[in-house]
Amino acid sequence: NLDAHDITLTGAVPGVEGLNIGAGYYEANYDLVGSGDTKEEGTVYATYAYGPVTVGYQVGAVGGQGANPASYKNQYLGISYAVSDDLSVSYNRTESAKIGAGYQPGESEYDSLSLSYSMGGLTLNIADADCTHCGYTVDKKQDERSVSMSIAF
Repeated sequence: NLDAHDITLTGAVPGVEGLNIGAGYYEANYDLVGSGDTKEEGTVYATYAYGPVTVGYQVGAVGGQGANPASYKNQYLGISYAVSDDLSVSYNRTESAKIGAGYQPGESEYDSLSLSYSMGGLTLNIADADCTHCGYTVDKKQDERSVSMSIAF
């Protein structure tokens, strides 16, 4: 059985054009063979758009109790620039720290750079992502590059 609920509040800030804020909270109680597992998540964010530039920042935390008590503290930062109506470029950074009993503390860092081009119903995306201390493992690195195309009819 699962008993869960969440609440989210989002909206524009009156008097500050382009500024949006939001907050969310989630709680779940799992009854899996009497394990007593629970999970809580919370996050807050702000985005600000000025002309072709949008900047966003978010912080959040995930906590658990029971058989899997790992907790995480996360920070996200992103910036995008609309070069034209058809071309945009963005950069994102994520830092996630894992904490909890029975786990080796660690922090993973992700950086990504992407380019998107649209023409009619065709969209091309190119992305490059780098991870340091992936999976919360010291000195584990991973680099990925992807190219995707979508066509809308």
